[in-house]
Amino acid sequence: MWQELSTLLSGSCEVLFPRECLVCTRPLKGSSLCWRCHPPPGAVSSDRCHRCFTPIPSPVSTEECPTCTLFPPPTDHLRFLWEYGEVSRDFIRTMKYKPSVYLTRYGAQLLRASIPHLFPEMSWDLIMPIPSSPHMIKKRAFHPCYEMARVVQRTLPLCHISHALQHTRSRTPQARRTHSERLEGVRKLFSLRNPSIISNKRILLVEDVITTGATIAAAAHTLRAAGASQVDVIALAQARVWSRFRRRVHDIFDGMD
Repeated sequence: MWQELSTLLSGSCEVLFPRECLVCTRPLKGSSLCWRCHPPPGAVSSDRCHRCFTPIPSPVSTEECPTCTLFPPPTDHLRFLWEYGEVSRDFIRTMKYKPSVYLTRYGAQLLRASIPHLFPEMSWDLIMPIPSSPHMIKKRAFHPCYEMARVVQRTLPLCHISHALQHTRSRTPQARRTHSERLEGVRKLFSLRNPSIISNKRILLVEDVITTGATIAAAAHTLRAAGASQVDVIALAQARVWSRFRRRVHDIFDGMD
């Protein structure tokens, strides 16, 4: 109830003010996003690793990239729309820190339209937004990943949105932490309100941006430990730095299951 009310209050601010680009504030007519700030087209699934979505040089001789073979990720399939570059970075930062319910829902609509093209199957039981900390929910007055999950669910009417995954503690926002700091204490970042509902479930995690990959790894391992049979991830963007931290994140969780 609180999330729906806070979303309404936050979103109403965008309706009351004159129309302008929500990212760069250029004046507009009949739109809320100018062409300069419109994010790039979504990534295509061809010539990419079927697990982590990393591009595989052509000609493709295998469906799995060498990194996934050496350091298997805790997720079954990871998909994202954009590389975290200038335009997508400004879009997501405005969405999260302005904050903007409109941009969140706009990005979610792009996710929703891309899901059938990005995943080999869409047979999930639960849609689960990556939780924001209580501090950030109060500060933004809404939960971005939850708003995206609500839109994505329209394509998956048989799936239920679950809030079983929760933060174990209030913490400094990830964007304010160095990459090394993001990895500290990540093993116990999440807990489950009702672990029994996760057993044998196929779960789609919804995230805004993947940076080091530590957050989604922590979420996936928490769900695996509770018996989830499948954990997939859909995100708006992935940062290039992610590839540099894959082995380190893998080593943090190796042997935990």
